[in-house]
Amino acid sequence: MPDSSSTFAEEGTLAHAYCAKKLKEILKQDTSDEEREIAELNEEYHTGEMDEYTDTYMTIVMEKLNAAKKHTKDSILMVEVQLDFSKWIPKGFGTSDAVIISDGTMEVIDFKYGKGVKVSAEENPQMMIYALGAYERFSFEYDIEKVRMTIVQPRIDNLSEFDISVKDLIGWANKTLAPKAKEAISGKGHQDPGKWCQFCKVKAQCKALATKCVKTVESHPKKELISKEDMESIILPILPTIKTWLSGIEEYSLNQALEGVEYKGYKIVEGRSNRKITKPEEVMKVLSEDGYAEESYMKPRELKTLTDIEKLIGKKRFASMCGDYILKPQGKPTLVPESDKRPTYNAAADDFKDINVK
Repeated sequence: MPDSSSTFAEEGTLAHAYCAKKLKEILKQDTSDEEREIAELNEEYHTGEMDEYTDTYMTIVMEKLNAAKKHTKDSILMVEVQLDFSKWIPKGFGTSDAVIISDGTMEVIDFKYGKGVKVSAEENPQMMIYALGAYERFSFEYDIEKVRMTIVQPRIDNLSEFDISVKDLIGWANKTLAPKAKEAISGKGHQDPGKWCQFCKVKAQCKALATKCVKTVESHPKKELISKEDMESIILPILPTIKTWLSGIEEYSLNQALEGVEYKGYKIVEGRSNRKITKPEEVMKVLSEDGYAEESYMKPRELKTLTDIEKLIGKKRFASMCGDYILKPQGKPTLVPESDKRPTYNAAADDFKDINVK
């Protein structure tokens, strides 16, 4: 399927360009490619928050390079490394954000600007594939025994690392990756729907995903109400996948209809919108001339939203300047898997938190 851009993708592209530019400037390398991307996207997507998070990434990478140099003086850092892993995946290629090579160890670093999904490096197939590409490129020049894969996701304070021996990495590539890639490119690959479907371009058309969601309903014992046990074992585990399927269908069918595809029994209508004043100065003038007091139609100056201010100056800087004036109320209770790292919600504890026992 062809790639389609989005505001999130373009924002991420700009953040990656800043990351690469900052590292290349330290290494005294050419930054013309990054400057072109920045010039194209900067006006629309650049914020103080982006400066802060790309600085965080740069600091982490340089700290890792300095740590490597303590053990191996001639450790090297390479930025925006072109990789070829077609040995295992036909026509497979990609770009690693940063690679650090020291005595016996190679570290592959990936910058994630998204904040919607927390990404783990542990046995992450994308990171392992990039590690393979990096190993294939540099193993002739360097004696690499171990690979470390690192994901830096600063907007949610996520720094995830995973180490694997070259022997195990190559074993995974030969036994698991290469056969699956061969199946996929031949059109015979097995579709395995799951939480990863949210990133898929064909989730709305995927029969395997639709079948899995429908079978969830069909698998219920034939009784009037769903039991707690059924909810635990059948419904809740697949709920995110069902949501992904439904939202995918909704988005896809709307886009198709906008392109002229007709769905029998359905039509496109204009959604609700809010009226807005196009020339506020003129409205103010008219009301004033008609004798209305200014305080009756004007509201006092007000701050922008907290999120907008953080984007303007950066989250950490704003916290250091105004943290004493920020209150974070308790969040709405949410049911999540036990693997979620947030503490268990305790309504009773919150009810009694301000009571002092003597």
